[in-house]
Amino acid sequence: MAATWITLVEGIAIGLIGGGLMEEPGWTGFATPKLRRRHGVLPTGLIVGFLWGLWHVLPTYWGSGDSTGTLSLALLLPPSFFYIAVLPAYRVLMVSVYDRTESLLVIILMHASLTASTLFVFAPSVGGVNLFLYYLALAAVLWGIVLATQTPISEGR
Repeated sequence: MAATWITLVEGIAIGLIGGGLMEEPGWTGFATPKLRRRHGVLPTGLIVGFLWGLWHVLPTYWGSGDSTGTLSLALLLPPSFFYIAVLPAYRVLMVSVYDRTESLLVIILMHASLTASTLFVFAPSVGGVNLFLYYLALAAVLWGIVLATQTPISEGR
């Protein structure tokens, strides 16, 4: 039981420091308001979400090789799929929340909760195809939530 709490606290701390506090001033504090002046929630979320995903694919690519420089697709593909399929959906939800609250703190906490939950709390102990399937299911759930919660796309604010 103690290990679970430690894992949760570690996940939140890493999510806050390494994710929310370091990334959200740029993604949400700067890019989102500028894009929202010209686009609706969904297009803004997709633009920022795919850029956010690409931002995470690059270090994963750099870290997916061994000491000889051989690239491991088993290390690269599942997390890259997560970044491209899950992060844009989650970003649409984040843009929707930011649009309603205009609170960067809430978005930082959303980012931290995603990091804590996917890397530490709900992290599957599988790899390869099974990890890909796990991320596919997570993406399907998030995109379902996006579809269920989005109002018709507006032309901006």
